[in-house]
Amino acid sequence: MNTARPRVLIAEDEDLARERLARMVQARADFELVAVCRNGHQAQAALDGGGIDIALLDIQMPGQDGMAVLGNLNDPSGPLVVFTTAHPRYAVDAFAGRAADYLLKPFDKARLDQALDMARERLRGREAMALTERIRNVIGTSDASCASPTARRGHIAVREDGRVRLVRHGQIEWVASAGRHCVLHCASERHIVDGPLAALAAELRESGFVQVSRSALLNIEQIRELQEMFKGNLVAVMRSGAKIALSRRYRGRVLGHLGA
Repeated sequence: MNTARPRVLIAEDEDLARERLARMVQARADFELVAVCRNGHQAQAALDGGGIDIALLDIQMPGQDGMAVLGNLNDPSGPLVVFTTAHPRYAVDAFAGRAADYLLKPFDKARLDQALDMARERLRGREAMALTERIRNVIGTSDASCASPTARRGHIAVREDGRVRLVRHGQIEWVASAGRHCVLHCASERHIVDGPLAALAAELRESGFVQVSRSALLNIEQIRELQEMFKGNLVAVMRSGAKIALSRRYRGRVLGHLGA
């Protein structure tokens, strides 16, 4: 994995579209175009050979289409796929298959740049998690090895400005879902991490976090009070003063944790 200058593959069966896409990628000095393919078979062969960080794939191509190529990428640490297509109907299946982005033709360079930058941030997130795991393995004690991986770790690795910051679970007041990312709200700062809310909910459960809606987790220890609002709706007031609404679906779980 090369997060400083990610290596990019293009797969596009239309000559003009392929040449235009190649020019736009080559205009980015911080990305390296290493493979230009005319169909899915060529793309699959190049990806199987390794050394690719980001794959820009058309969907409808002769022989093997882009969705089939995505389906063959089973390694979670493998290349990220960004689809470049004129067909919106495949978007749901693409994201279900863990595509990083979905660009509808015609798109401009600004939209491509955005997709490339987002993909690189995801690669950096992977790199940060791998580094954190190596650090944990080095400093872990025999007593800690008896605990779950989440309890042992006790923090979330955040890649920011070329650094890996370790945000302790106890520092986090609440977590908000933001599409394919989550925002960690601490007392005086925020951090963005890659991944869905469900993954963080599973990781933070043992540290006293509870889900209060489809888009938010709260640190029970950071709740100052609950306020009853109109029609019996509840709002959690955090130590920082932030107010987070509790959905009716999850309020019983929150009250149970608080013994209320």
